[in-house]
Amino acid sequence: MSDGVTAAARPSLWRELERRFRVATFITTMVPTMGALALQFVTFAITARGLGIEQFGRYTAVLAIVGIAVELVGLGGGDLVVRAVSRDRTAFGRYFAKMLFLIAVTLPLVIGGGVLLALGPMQLDMAPLSLALALFAEVLVARISASLELVMVAHGDTARAGWLRVSVVVVRLALAFGFFALADLHDLDEWILAVLAQALAVSAICIAVGVRCYGAPRWERLGDEAGSGAAFCLNQTARASQGNMDRVVLSRFADEAALGAYGAASRILQLGLFPIQVVTRILYPKFFQKGADGIGASLKFALKTAPALALVGALSGAGVALAAMLAPVVLGKVFAGATDTAGRLAIAMPFIALQYPAADALTGAGMQSLRAVIYGVSAVGFGFLMVFGARLGGVEGLIWAFIGGHATVALALWLTAFVQWRRGR
Repeated sequence: MSDGVTAAARPSLWRELERRFRVATFITTMVPTMGALALQFVTFAITARGLGIEQFGRYTAVLAIVGIAVELVGLGGGDLVVRAVSRDRTAFGRYFAKMLFLIAVTLPLVIGGGVLLALGPMQLDMAPLSLALALFAEVLVARISASLELVMVAHGDTARAGWLRVSVVVVRLALAFGFFALADLHDLDEWILAVLAQALAVSAICIAVGVRCYGAPRWERLGDEAGSGAAFCLNQTARASQGNMDRVVLSRFADEAALGAYGAASRILQLGLFPIQVVTRILYPKFFQKGADGIGASLKFALKTAPALALVGALSGAGVALAAMLAPVVLGKVFAGATDTAGRLAIAMPFIALQYPAADALTGAGMQSLRAVIYGVSAVGFGFLMVFGARLGGVEGLIWAFIGGHATVALALWLTAFVQWRRGR
């Protein structure tokens, strides 16, 4: 009798331990992430005030290109590391080398494409050299630091990944404070040179940390799995396009002051995405584990996690709306238009959060190519929707196009996951 009671109690005990472990993981990851959010908001405020609304408007357009370009660089090498290490940690050295190799090969090509986009369709008023240096600096530091975060997540070090993000933000904050407050400099071209020096130093340190913590890269068989990497890359690039295409489009249809105000609102919205990213990075390796048993298992896990992600998205959206009220105080009265814009953009947050579990369910079940097709088609549709909204209603039309686009993508991903599950049955 006692053995039966013990046997019955043991599964509950294990479930309780698992639940507490997940909660502890979430908390230890969120603490540095929330710190990074606060510090990044301060950095953004110092930069916006230091550059002024028109120069910040131009730099906003550059950062919109960066948001898309950073996902093209590396051709999905970071995601290949996560997939490989989640299943076999001894494979890290080879995939680490593959990731670094792909970054080195693709970075110059992507920067060249970004310059052509900015000077051509976007008609951005910047010197080509300054533009190229700005893109190189921002893309390099974003790609290397994000890739190291993925490496840490693949090894289960989610809290360490959070502290890495804090460290990168602190370095940028120190740079902004020293440049704008202490040195009293305000020229955009000089700021770009300062960011370039910081990007080179931080990127070198990140690579050294990866080697120190997890081992050196092994330079062998670098060319295999190019198709899988490209599928990851297409997926991430399409998703990044959804978050940055609005400013790329608006740079063509609005003046620099309007773009600066919208860019401030968009920047506040991006800060609100961090809690969603923390949850999804904790869960991401688990979808590969569940997906080993097919789409049914990964979809079941997606349904289990969807309510929590929707709640995180809603709370993040509320936080964005509240933070936007401080825009005129923190950034200056010229940025007052950012308050209403950010509040309305925040409506899209739950839809953005709900895209992740359905998309990761497809990836975990080995349907990454299908996910990439969905995101690729949606990226093109998103672009047309942004242009239509901007031409029809200006900033207001762009906002509603942004919200409607994210809701449509979430619906398409969930419908596709259920269709594949039905076919599997």
